This record gives sequence, C-alpha cells and structure tokens, in this order.
Amino acid sequence: MAVQSDHEKGAAILDKGHRRKPDDAGRAIDGPAISGHAINGRAIRTDVAGSDSTLVNLIAAGFEASATAVVLFAPDDTLAFASSAFAELYDVQPGARTFADVMRHCHATGKGPKFSVDIDAWLLLAATKRRSAPHRAFEIDMADGRWFWASETSYAGGWMLLVVTEITVLKSNERMLQMARDAAEIAAGTDSLTGLPNRRHAMTAFAEAIRQADATASPLSLVLIDLDHFKTINDRFGHQAGDDVLCHFADTGKQLLRKTDLLARIGGEEFMLLMPQAARQEALRATERLRLQLSLSPQIEGLDLTYTMSAGIADYRGETPENLFQKADRALYRAKARGRDCIDMVD
Repeated sequence: MAVQSDHEKGAAILDKGHRRKPDDAGRAIDGPAISGHAINGRAIRTDVAGSDSTLVNLIAAGFEASATAVVLFAPDDTLAFASSAFAELYDVQPGARTFADVMRHCHATGKGPKFSVDIDAWLLLAATKRRSAPHRAFEIDMADGRWFWASETSYAGGWMLLVVTEITVLKSNERMLQMARDAAEIAAGTDSLTGLPNRRHAMTAFAEAIRQADATASPLSLVLIDLDHFKTINDRFGHQAGDDVLCHFADTGKQLLRKTDLLARIGGEEFMLLMPQAARQEALRATERLRLQLSLSPQIEGLDLTYTMSAGIADYRGETPENLFQKADRALYRAKARGRDCIDMVD
C-alpha cells in the first residue's frame, strides 16, 4: 500500500463506524484515499474515494447547508477541510494553508478574533492550548463585536476538528442579566432617598473594616450621628422638608469626607460614619468639620430653617463590632445630653 501524505491520511475518516488509526510509521491502515478541491465558492473540502465518499460528502453538504463554521486541521496543521461559513468568518484567503497563515491574515487585517498581544506571542500561546485535550470548548471574542462558542476535538494522529457557533445574542442576554443583578445588589444596599449605603450595607462594611484593622494593625474609628430635633422639622415644615434635610446632609458629607470613609443612613435621621485608617483624633477633626459646615452653609434653598447634628466617636481597640457600636452610641447619648450640636468621644 502506498504511503500517503498528511493531507491524504484517513485518520479522521470513519470506516464502517470506526476511526482509522495510523501505524507506527504514520501510514493509514486500510485508509480511504483523500483528495482536496474547492466547492461552493470559498469552501475548502475533501472527497473520499470508496464506500465512505457518500457519507463524507453528505456531512460536508450538511455543514454548507446549515452555514456551520467548521474546519478540519491535518496533523501538520494544514486545512484539510473548511466550510464556507468558516472561510468567511476568518476571511480565509486562497493561498492560506495552515492555521498560522489564517491567524496572521486576521491579525493583519483586523478580521476574525480580537488579539490582545502581537501575533507571534498569540500563536505561541495558542500552540500550548490547541490539541491539549481530547475535547476543549471556549469563547471567542471577535473583532467585529460578535461572540462565538468554539468546540475543539482532537483525534489520534494529530487531526483536529473545530466547530464555531455564534452566541452573540446569548452573550448579550448574559450581560444584561449581570447588569440587572449588579443593579439589584446595589439597590439592596442603598438608601433610596439619600443614595447613601443603608444599614444592611453599612453593617457588612463595618464587620469587614474590623477584619481589615485586625489584619493590618491599623486604626479604625466609628462615628454615630443624629440630626438634632428632626421630628420638630417634620412637624413644622412637613415631611418633604425633612427629606430635603436628609438629602442635604448626605450631600454635605459626601463633599467633606474622604473617599475611603463610608457615610451610611442607618435609621430615620441616624447616620453612621466608618473611618478606616483614622485614629480618633483624626475622626474628631473630620466630624467637627462636618458639624461646622452645617452652621456655615446656606442650608436648604427655599426653606427658612437651619439644622444641627450631634455625634459620638469611638475608636477600635480589639472589641467586637457590637461593643464598638455601643461605645459610639454612648458617646452620642452624652453629646445629646450636653445640649446637642456637639461631639463626644469615648475616653
């Protein structure tokens, strides 16, 4: 029996339901002869002589009719078969013989997949993955914005079949679902009136801040804030005015505090200020700056009212979150007992 070239090996061709296997010398055992030619415009295909030719031709015709992007690579990585859909997707040129030829053309023309590195580095990386497992599946992000799902099957002797299916719609739906989940997660942790984190979010952040303070031996301060006589504001000016006061305070805090600080609304007129990397004297200066700003600012446009705040500060000294919160709460109570519009701090 004549020795066949890699193009002519029948290792990937089925013979009566069984794969053809090459012998130790690389020769096909009882393998059908394969010859290649072009049909259907850009499609690159092979015909198999003998009893298998009808089956192979039907399979090839099915790929063409379904517009499936499929390619069969020979052991030397040359294109033994490529459907019209694959040839169009990767802009396969008439002179292209190998996988590298196709990818270099895509890189040079901006066709096919996106490339994050230069083509030589990309080909080296691809070489470590291709044929690395009997079956491999992965996503392909195309340069034109479309997404595809690739299914790669490797056969004995080095043959490899790649089927590429578009999943752009599925990918878009996946992104929309992720965005919806992210929005829902943010909404679940956000106070709808002020836009500040709510109590649920604040308490989660509080526990994490203590964990970080323990891990890094860094300072942490907790400030509890109440807006003074808030019920009187609601009774005298109405609940809309009360809402305006809450939003005004939230905006003022956002402007004056550090980006690393967390100001949260944890109750009606109650706020929590979490200050990582801040010892209590630094927390006192920041809180006093916020208190003074309320008296200096023109307050709320359209409302003839002023409001003040009281605050209690406690710095973390290794206690539980509950105990630290109670310490700050006791300091806040003392500030109110002193007449409000002031700050108290745990000794």
